Parts: sequence; structure tokens; C-alpha cells
Amino acid sequence: MENIDRLGSTSTNSAVEDGLGSTSRGSTSINDGSIMNDLRNPGGSLFYTDSDSDSEAESNNTAVEVSYLPDCPSQLKPYIGQIFLRLDDATEFYNKYARHVGFDTRKHGSKKKVDHVTWLYVVCSREGRRKMKMQGHESKRRRSSRKCFCKAKIAFKFCKGIGYVVNQFYEIHNHDMVELRHKRFMRLNRNIDLLHQKFILDCASANIGPTLTFKLLNEVLGGLDYVGCTVVEVRNYRRDLRAYTSWADAQMVLNEMSWKKENCPAFTYDFEVNSQDMLTRLFWCDPIAKKNFHLYGDIVSFDTTYSTNRYCMIFAPFTGKDNHGRPVAFGAGLLSKENADSFAWLFERFVKCMGSAPKLIITDQDLGMKVAVERVLVDTRHRWCMWHIMFKVVEKLPKNLLGNEDLKKELNNCVWSELIEPEEFDEEWNKVMEKYGLKDNEWFSSMFASRKFWVPAFFRDFPMSSLIKTTSISESQNIFFKRYSKSRSNLVEFLMNYNNALDGQRSNNNRLEYLDFNTIPTLKTNSALEKHASTIYSDSGFKLIQSEIEEAVDNVTMVTVSNIGENEIYVVNDKFSKNWTVSYSTSFDSYACSCKMFGRIGLVCSHIFWVLRNKKIKLIPNELHGGRWLKSKFVKAVHCGFDDDIETFIVADETKQEYRDMHGDFYDIARLIEGDSDKIRAFRQIMAEGRKEVLGEGNVLSISEKRLMIENFYGSHVPSQIDVHPPDVIKTKGCGRRLSRLEKEMREMSKPGRKCGKCGEVGRHDSRNCDKIHEENNKKKRRNQC
Repeated sequence: MENIDRLGSTSTNSAVEDGLGSTSRGSTSINDGSIMNDLRNPGGSLFYTDSDSDSEAESNNTAVEVSYLPDCPSQLKPYIGQIFLRLDDATEFYNKYARHVGFDTRKHGSKKKVDHVTWLYVVCSREGRRKMKMQGHESKRRRSSRKCFCKAKIAFKFCKGIGYVVNQFYEIHNHDMVELRHKRFMRLNRNIDLLHQKFILDCASANIGPTLTFKLLNEVLGGLDYVGCTVVEVRNYRRDLRAYTSWADAQMVLNEMSWKKENCPAFTYDFEVNSQDMLTRLFWCDPIAKKNFHLYGDIVSFDTTYSTNRYCMIFAPFTGKDNHGRPVAFGAGLLSKENADSFAWLFERFVKCMGSAPKLIITDQDLGMKVAVERVLVDTRHRWCMWHIMFKVVEKLPKNLLGNEDLKKELNNCVWSELIEPEEFDEEWNKVMEKYGLKDNEWFSSMFASRKFWVPAFFRDFPMSSLIKTTSISESQNIFFKRYSKSRSNLVEFLMNYNNALDGQRSNNNRLEYLDFNTIPTLKTNSALEKHASTIYSDSGFKLIQSEIEEAVDNVTMVTVSNIGENEIYVVNDKFSKNWTVSYSTSFDSYACSCKMFGRIGLVCSHIFWVLRNKKIKLIPNELHGGRWLKSKFVKAVHCGFDDDIETFIVADETKQEYRDMHGDFYDIARLIEGDSDKIRAFRQIMAEGRKEVLGEGNVLSISEKRLMIENFYGSHVPSQIDVHPPDVIKTKGCGRRLSRLEKEMREMSKPGRKCGKCGEVGRHDSRNCDKIHEENNKKKRRNQC
């Protein structure tokens, strides 16, 4: 049993495990035993301040007041008359004392004279009582109160010529101190300091959410006890980060683009606002995107996507294929409406920016896009995405034909073939329609009437038409950009994420260029043509060329050869036993094949390679190099009038490199001294001295400097004058009421079934989940039998 002392006496119990203080109890009429055990607290000394407990028990008017005197080292405890030069030093000293003994604090009031604080009152966070809601007012959520009329406080008074002096100090509390294992949840120990802010900002820049950010902090700092905050604080900081640009993000984006235009004349942007000065349309394009368009912009894919920003503005990038067959961005736009006028405005800005229109553009069947292409891109061939059309076939077929594999095979051979002429397609299509009774089907008839927009047979003679046949490359690009963005992002964050995604895409392209010039591909034949191809084509292009050379060596044979005037005519046979005609003009030294592969995709076919080998030619002729699949320095521009020196506007930032090296040095030293407390303390002392030498004495992060961190994150500050406002949340074509589970099931049941490639049944499953579906059906049958 602990000793019982009167108020004011010295506590005798010092065997406290957590080092917070000792516990004792005031005397008089309380029996020794159970109460002491119930109220025992390792955080301080316990007192009963009411003397007449018997009369209070009888009247039952006043509750017994319990008091706790925290115990801590004298050097940590404030005292009346203690002097501090600055108010920040005073409050930090009291907060350090509060952290040690186990309670939270809050500022309770202050007095000022001409913006100078003369008095400051700091109290225990459990001071006062919870404000009661008005009668009849229902709270949105139930929350418990921490306030219990605690009277612990401290007051700092400013004395001229001295500083801030502790004028009042009341250290007795009426509640338990926080235990050691719970101290990390105290508000004083849950601060978003410099370390947290920088880490959260870096994670936000990398599009890492709050939950994963907190997990990374846990790993970096060595455990939950050392993180110094909870995931709630991280979420709140991200919320405040977004709130910083509230209603100013559109203006900040335009200011950023204006700054880029001033520093780089090749950068282009344009925008429009409505009558309420809300942003409705935005287009932008940087110099590298312009150069890529002039190199690879003959075929462009255009598609829109949603859920990239908090205003639901439609993201509309222009995409093509580079010399590695990878997606490459040509520019992008944000639109508030998906109509013909919006698309026409975007196409006009795109053509004006690039100086020329693409030769072919691929879109889906959106009517607004079709009207805009006809209005603006007059000399551009318009093509519809084949995948979107063929995907609808299952929905448009009669139910009795859904499981017909012969129809599926014949229709695919007819539609997807690039080796038949338009007349052959018309003949094959009509045969299929008549054979399966689809001649009068309205949808199939409309698709046949529009066949010039989507069937490959009608694009056989169009240069590079087989390079992109669907908008899948745009959808791939959209998915890639969405990895870097979130639906809650404001416009400034969206633009930052877009630039990060663009940097990642271009970095991958640079890596492929590096591999092209610093690696030697593996050859599969002894052909000199293959060796020559490996030196001029990119890795992706060479692999395609290599397969054609292999085909020429292994499977192509000659049928006949003849001379007609100045032309040599070779008829060759491939592995499918089909004959192809290769013509060589002796006067122009040119080659042409009836398969038209070189014109459709820019690569030499196996039939021409056979003729080259037969003529003992060891180097691929220049006119057969093509322009698309060559290594970067050999690529030929598809549009003229671009500046070769565009990339000179990109300047390496030496400061960032120095900053990166500083980080490397720090982590290298930290790794070496990990686990050695003496070396860690010595290194911290060296850093403190270096801080004083570089930054000077008394450098404390102010609120303005914290704001500067956020401004550095966004790359600009909130403008004082806002001329362009962000739009209201936009309703896109896909938005609307969410379907209930029953409605979803009913809609799913109304759709036609599909044939499983594993069991051959027509139903609502495929080969991936076939076994699971059958197992569930068998279980249901067994239950019904029981």
C-alpha cells in the first residue's frame, strides 16, 4: 500500500515504471484501500481537495474533486518568474513539459498592443466543458467530449526589456495523465512538421494517396511510435493542400501556361470562358509534342476520357505511334461539353498549333466528332475504330445466331482482312448477309453503308493506314495518364500529374533510343539484309523486319518470273500457298508488291525480301527504308516546317542535381551510423552547427515559409486577381443515376449470351471462370435435390 500524505507534503512513491511521476493521496476521511487502487495513476500525485466529505455524501450536491500533480524533472517544469526571449520559445517549453508528463494544451486567450502580444494564456486541453447543442438539433455524428473542467494553466506576460515572463502557473490537473504507450496519440505528438510536409508533398506529386503515404512514413521512420502523426493528419493535410487553390486553380493553370509561353515561344496554349468567366475549353502543346507530331503525326488517334479532375472536365489527348510502336502524345485539351462545337474548337487549335493537319484521324462513332472532322479537318481522312463496331456485333445479332461459330469466322475474315480489295469485300459481305439472313438487319445495313469509314479494305491504298486501326492506342494512353491522376484532383494537380506522366513517357522513349544505339540485336539468319536492317531500324521495327526476312528465307518460293518492258515481274508463293506479284522497275530502281504491306505499314514484306535475296542485293535500298521505323536519328519527318532545335529550350537544372546529391550523401551517412547512438548524436550536432552557419541563428519556420512550401509544390502562388474561374461540376454522357443491384442483374440478363471457349456452352461466362461457374451450379443442384 502506498503512503498517504496531506496536501502540500512530499510524495513518497517513486517506483513509477514510465517515469512520469509519483502518486500519493491527500488525507482525511477516505478509507484506505479500494478507492486508492481504483484511482491509482502513474502520471502524478493524487489529491482530494474537499475536506468535508461526509457532509457532501449526505447532501449529494457536490462531487468529489480529484487532483493530480504531475511529477517531472525540475529542468523541464516551468516556474513563476521564468523568462523567455520569444513567445515561441515560451510556448514550446510548456508544450515540451506537457508532452513529458502526458497532457495536451491549447491557447485560451491573449492580449495585444499594436499587433504585439502582451499576454498569452495556455491551458490544458481538457479545460472547460462541451458546448451543448440547441434543443431539437440533431448531431450528424456522435462524438465524445474530452473536457472535464481541468484548471491547469500557464500565463506569459511581456515585460519590456526582459521578454516573456511566466506570470501564472497552475500545475494541478483533475484527470489522469496519458500513459506512455498512448502518448503518440496526443495532439502535441501528432504534428505535421517539416519532415511530414515534405514527404506528403513528394508523395502527392507522385500521385500517392494519404493511406499509402502514411504506410511509407511508417517504414521510413521506423515504426508507428516514431511517425509523429496518424493517417488522419495526413488526410487532413492533403485536404488543406487541395483547399489552398480553391476557386483559383483555373487561373493558376493559365498563369503557369502564360509563364511557359513567355520563356519558351514554341509553347502553345489557348482557352475559352463562358459568360460567367468560367473555364470551358483549354488546349495546350509543348515544343517536344510539336516535334513528335512532325515526325509521327501522319496518323492520329483521338479519344476522350473522364474522371481525371474534380470538375469532370473531359480530357481529350491527341495520340500517335512513334518509331518504337509506342504511344506518343501530340497535345491535349480539356472540354466542358462533348458536342461538335467543342471538338471543332479543339481541332482548329490543334491544326493552328501544328501548322498542318494529320493525314488520317481515328475516332469512335461519336456524332459530334464526325461533324467536327468534316467541318475542320477537310483534307483529313476520317476512320472509325473497328473494335467499337465489332464489339457491338454480339448485341445486334439475332439470338438464334449467337452461338454460330461459322458466322463469326466468316464475318471476321471478311471484315478484318487487309489483303482484299473493296470489290472483294462487298462480294464477301453480301454472301455472309444472305447466307445467315442478315440482309434486312438495320444495323448491319447501316454499317455496310458506312463501310468506307472503318473497313480495312477501303484503306489499302492509303499510306500507313494499317498502323492504327482502332482507338486502343488512345485508350492505352488514357489509362497511362489515369495512373498519374485522381478524380479529386484540382486543375493545378491535374496539370502537374499530366506533366509527370509525359515526362515518364518521354523517359521511356529515351531509354529505348539508348538501347537502339548501344545494343546489338540477335540475328536469326545469315542474310546480309538482316544485318543491314539491324543497323538502321529501331528494336521494335527490326523485330518486325526480322520476321519478314525469316519468312522470305524459309517459306517464300518463286513461281514464275517475266519481263514486261522495263519491269521485272516476279510471282512468289508464301506459306499460305497464296501467290503475290512483285514488280521491279529497272528505270526507277523501285519495288512494289501486290500485298501493299510497305505502303500500309512502312515495312518491307517477305515477298520483296525474297526478290532482293534472289538479286544478290546485300543492302536494303534507300527507297525501301521507310520513314517510321528507323532509329531516331534516321527518322524522316511526315510534316515539313518544324524546327530541329526545339529541344534546345530544355535546360538542365544544376540546382536539382546538387539537391539530389545532397540527399544521397545524407542517406549514405545515415545508413553507415544506423544503430550507433554516439555517432548519431555527433552527426546531429554537426548538422546543427552547419544549419547555424548556413541559415544563421534563430531560423524558425514561420507560417509564411510553410505557405512557401505549398507554393513550391504547385509551382506558383494563389493570384490576388482571378479573372478565370473553374467550371461547375460537369455532367458527362456517362453520368446519371446509379443502377441498383437488381437493375444491373436485369440489364445483364437482357444481354445475349456468349460462347465459352472451354465448355462450348452459350451463357454468361468464359474460359477464365468456367470451372467456378459449373461448380456453383452443381452445388445449387445438390441443394435442391436435398
